Amino acid sequence: MEADDVAAVVEEILADPAPHIGRIYELTGPRSDDIAAMAAEVSAALGRPVSYTDVPLQEWLDNDLGSLGLPDHVFQHISTMARLHAENRYDRTADGVEQVTGRPPSGVADFVRKNAGLFTG
Repeated sequence: MEADDVAAVVEEILADPAPHIGRIYELTGPRSDDIAAMAAEVSAALGRPVSYTDVPLQEWLDNDLGSLGLPDHVFQHISTMARLHAENRYDRTADGVEQVTGRPPSGVADFVRKNAGLFTG
């Protein structure tokens, strides 16, 4: 799922909020992939090799995320999301995007192709 999907959901709800009152929508991508599969999808979309290296969570938090100097609340939010991801707590799909917008969510490759400039050095 890409940011455009989230924006489309928000746009639909704000345009006509009444049908959505009291509803909860889970927003996910079109399928649940592990990181290696996502790297392969990014690689295919960019037409160049992209690989995934498994770095222990605490090492990544200490050495990579911690060195960014993020505000504490941002660091805590990203840390929590990373821990939940490491525990496979995000390993699911839902139809919230399609329920609201009438179209299925976009995938990683779609985002990468639309934003290829973000992935160049």
